[in-house]
Amino acid sequence: MVAIDVDLLKNPVVAAAVGTAAMAVDAAGAAYRVAEKLPVFGPLMRRGVTSLSERGDRWVTESADQFKALVATVAVQLVDLVLDELDLNALVRERVDIDAMAADLDIEAVINRVDLIALADRVIEGVDLPAIIRESTNSMTSEVMTDVRTQGERADDVVSGIVDRMLGRDRDGR
Repeated sequence: MVAIDVDLLKNPVVAAAVGTAAMAVDAAGAAYRVAEKLPVFGPLMRRGVTSLSERGDRWVTESADQFKALVATVAVQLVDLVLDELDLNALVRERVDIDAMAADLDIEAVINRVDLIALADRVIEGVDLPAIIRESTNSMTSEVMTDVRTQGERADDVVSGIVDRMLGRDRDGR
């Protein structure tokens, strides 16, 4: 709302102008009421005034819509200009208590909003799971093969020892 300077309204020139306008409106109203009662002229004048009133109402309505649209456009542009001039990050750092905001957060609600399946998919995408399985399988296979070979060698030594004893051979192969 626009503030009105009360001292300006008390100025004698303004008071005289407002008084003159009020007097003219009163005189026009009185003249209209008298003219409205005239037998032929009254009904014509009422139709004319009705038509003018309807046209005036339409014009005011259309103008108001156009004025609202103009004000909205100007307001958006003005806000954009102000925001372009502000460093919002600095403004938030200076004026917002982030710790207080964080303390008010409902962590359970935040967690419930997270799509855990999508998050897990993103994590898995970042991990080359087939390569990890291949590497672990390869290393396990190598270890198992080494163990099998070692056990095979030991078994071969045991069997050789038994055969050597049965044949009466010395350990040196004689």
